[in-house]
Amino acid sequence: MISEENMTVNEFEEYIKKTRENYQLEYKESSGSLPKSFWETYSAFSNTKGGYIILGVAEDYPENKIVGVNNHNEITKNLWDLLSNKEKVSYSTINNEDVSCININEKIIVSIKVNEAPDSNKPVYLKNNFHNSYIRTGDGDRMISDNELKMLFRNSNPESDFSLLDRFTIEDLDELSVVSFKEKVSARNPSKGYTKLNIEEFLLNIGAVTKNRETGNIQIKRGTLLFLGKYTSIREVYPYYHLDYFNRKENNLRWIDRVATDEPNEYEMNIFNFYNIVSEKLKLVLKEAFQLDDGNERVGVSDFDESIREALVNCLVHADYLNEHPSTKIEVFDGWFHFVNPGKMLVSIEKFTSGGDSRPRNETIMTMFRHLGVAERQGFGGWQIFSSAVKNKYRIPEIESDLEKTDLKIWNIDLADAYPELSKNEKLVYSCIVKSLGAISQKEIQTCTKLSEHHTRKAIRSLIKSNHVQIIGGGKTTAYLPKIGTAESVMHIQLMLEQLQKKRK
Repeated sequence: MISEENMTVNEFEEYIKKTRENYQLEYKESSGSLPKSFWETYSAFSNTKGGYIILGVAEDYPENKIVGVNNHNEITKNLWDLLSNKEKVSYSTINNEDVSCININEKIIVSIKVNEAPDSNKPVYLKNNFHNSYIRTGDGDRMISDNELKMLFRNSNPESDFSLLDRFTIEDLDELSVVSFKEKVSARNPSKGYTKLNIEEFLLNIGAVTKNRETGNIQIKRGTLLFLGKYTSIREVYPYYHLDYFNRKENNLRWIDRVATDEPNEYEMNIFNFYNIVSEKLKLVLKEAFQLDDGNERVGVSDFDESIREALVNCLVHADYLNEHPSTKIEVFDGWFHFVNPGKMLVSIEKFTSGGDSRPRNETIMTMFRHLGVAERQGFGGWQIFSSAVKNKYRIPEIESDLEKTDLKIWNIDLADAYPELSKNEKLVYSCIVKSLGAISQKEIQTCTKLSEHHTRKAIRSLIKSNHVQIIGGGKTTAYLPKIGTAESVMHIQLMLEQLQKKRK
């Protein structure tokens, strides 16, 4: 396995040669100065997920070529000078420890880690012009579109569902939804005396609406309209509002059950009604009905049921309902569940999975769910989802979040079973590689799986061919990793650089 003790420059060289450019990795040839295209990539990485720009490497086939730079001292000086120049770039995301100069066979390469900018400082733009902003898509940089620029600005100030609607009144709320919501909240909090209040008093009491001090008129919040409003009124403010649920179990190419906001429905399709209908359907899918005690609180619910509930709430709370696409979508398949909502998460994936940090895009909607008792563990929804998978030995959930959307997949089957196309031995080997902390050698895989050398080699070859596994190093140092896409690539480069730097000390 690659570790601090046996990391070498040769291994890092091998890694650079074999790893292709991707969402968070860019190679650039450079002579004695920063290439002009550096700043487009810098802006793109800063506005998306960050990444590494490595100077002195030419992408080529079958292997990348390490060509080196002519004057690394001049290049790094030029970098720091321009980062501090507001006429060049709006914000710096690079720190001293993010720049490394590495000697590989007498050729110097410069590794520059570009960190993702805080949402409050996005977009990171060039030449004093917001429209000179770039984002990363695939393995290239692209100038930002007007819609994407609006998304970045919304992410920098995500409290829009607090704002009041001037032309809308309580008449734009669905009366049946409000009455049902009031009954549920009252039953859960009998000491609050909500049953004695009329609808207007109740909504004022919980902060869903406010009274104008000058006119005495009731004004509703944007989030309240989304949660309890009439569908036609919601579409006036949010023309792209669309919620979808599909049950695609039994390998059905189409679907066996669907709930959609734009289909004929018995109820007004606001968030409250959509949640109630879909959560009941998910309970039936899971074949484990929720139980309520005398306080109307859920008891006896399995960890996995709780995870699905958390995922549904998160999907609805964190959606950017002003985004043109994609729509909010929940899908059920055999062995896994899929949740998609428009908009980027406002906390990092690391913070989402570890818990304790909550930045809901729609605080009003989150408050409504809290009144219902389904969003009480603020900031720990992601932790619940991932810890449940670990506890139940399921395949670990996968989450991706970019400017356009957040995409979460949750399995309720074992890791190996999540890839039915793999043979028994391939599943054993792949599971061993994925669960190892870093790269793992063939000998270590044999110890882990108890397979013979022949069967281990055969399974590894097949996994490499099917793009599940990749090779690191060569000869006696050959080791294996899960196939690296984007964030994993950054993690491994960072690990390698840290180990090389420690060796120099």
